[in-house]
Amino acid sequence: MVKRVRAFGILGAGIGLGSLRDFLFINLNYEIDHVQRATSISFAHSRFRAWVEGHEMSSLLLLKWILAALFIAAMWALSLLLLRNAGVLQRLFRPVTVVFLGIAAVAALLHLLSHWVPVGEASVNLLHAIQYPVLLIMLQVALIFFPGTRAEHR
Repeated sequence: MVKRVRAFGILGAGIGLGSLRDFLFINLNYEIDHVQRATSISFAHSRFRAWVEGHEMSSLLLLKWILAALFIAAMWALSLLLLRNAGVLQRLFRPVTVVFLGIAAVAALLHLLSHWVPVGEASVNLLHAIQYPVLLIMLQVALIFFPGTRAEHR
């Protein structure tokens, strides 16, 4: 029962971080658009505007990449906590880490290719998959429905 409660808490934290990420990035994109087009009005939330007011485009873009990296790291860490909670961290640490790094690498490659081939949206979608609790939820589903992923009971 304790493991289920912890798993629920980890998933809740992931979903909460996903909501926070949504708020930050929607407003950051509004502010980037405002600065880029030099509009008189920004559609970003007033509290968010107060945080980033006066920042230049380069610092807003840097903030966006830093936040993306932090959310990827947070979702990876929550995934590892979920695996630890299930008693399979040692066995699944490497595959889960490789999946996170692999998705990031493919997204980076597609981003580079997007200058010549229309794959930019795929790059963004892959990055979103590792910044939101998508893999975290998939891991929990695997832990529930696929006995091979569970810890051995003795």
